Amino acid sequence: MGRWSFLGVILIVLFVLCCLYQQGWAEERYTVKSGDSLYTISKSFGVSVDALKEANGFEGETIKPKQIVLIPTQKEKRVKKTVERSSGETESYIVRQGDSLCIISKRVGISIETIKKMNHLSSASLKAGQKLILPRQKIRVDEELEEIGDAEEMREVQQSEVERQITSEPIGRWGSLEERNLFVRVVKTFLGVPYRLGGSTLKGIDCSAFVKKIYEIFNIHLPRTAREQLSFGKKVDKGQLEEGDLVFFKTRRANNAHVGIYIGNNEFIHASYCNKEVRVESLDTPYFNKRFLRGVRVKELERES
Repeated sequence: MGRWSFLGVILIVLFVLCCLYQQGWAEERYTVKSGDSLYTISKSFGVSVDALKEANGFEGETIKPKQIVLIPTQKEKRVKKTVERSSGETESYIVRQGDSLCIISKRVGISIETIKKMNHLSSASLKAGQKLILPRQKIRVDEELEEIGDAEEMREVQQSEVERQITSEPIGRWGSLEERNLFVRVVKTFLGVPYRLGGSTLKGIDCSAFVKKIYEIFNIHLPRTAREQLSFGKKVDKGQLEEGDLVFFKTRRANNAHVGIYIGNNEFIHASYCNKEVRVESLDTPYFNKRFLRGVRVKELERES
């Protein structure tokens, strides 16, 4: 690895991962007292019961004295805001080409299982032209907003886009093939980390934060959002992808993108909204194959002359 000390790099990686883990517990924790309920706790801390259930993975609303309840941070509450509309209880929806239960559940803000129960579906398969019954009272205003933290961050991104010039060369160089291989191994250590919109720790992370954290271990500092990351580095075609390249995909929201890290063999690792974890996917999967936007090379391997 040239001047790189393999042991030194491993220690740095472990240190960074430990720091990320500790940051994940920065949320407020509350010990349940006798007589408490999720409703009373939600009122005390100014969060919704649904937000408490989601933050703690509760299926029901039963809690016990001395139980620890995580209270979502203010930023998480802003990100997950929804707007209520009371123009009727349900409405019909016609499935379009490319739709899936995951996409639809995200759009309307209810779980896949709820949609299946409402429509008496025995499987997750949908067909174009199929009619579904969906609730009208909840329509998410953050539809497809996978990589934007809050309104303040969005304004900063929009302003920076006007001033930024797209780079055409990698930001850095791999010291050796072994260093790039180590990078891929570090990427794989994040497999199974929970997905969380706006999150940036081992307790929950979104796709652009995942990419940013990994590259920071290797002294490359990328912007926070996928939309910004799209413009940093050297554009590469799908057929020329190499380990460590970023892969970007279109989302249903205009001017937004989803990002992952290519690991070879036509596979990439990303923080998946639909599967709620960091996982491996294939570029040949119809969903990602159809939505592939571009590859971006952040660090390049030195070629022998």
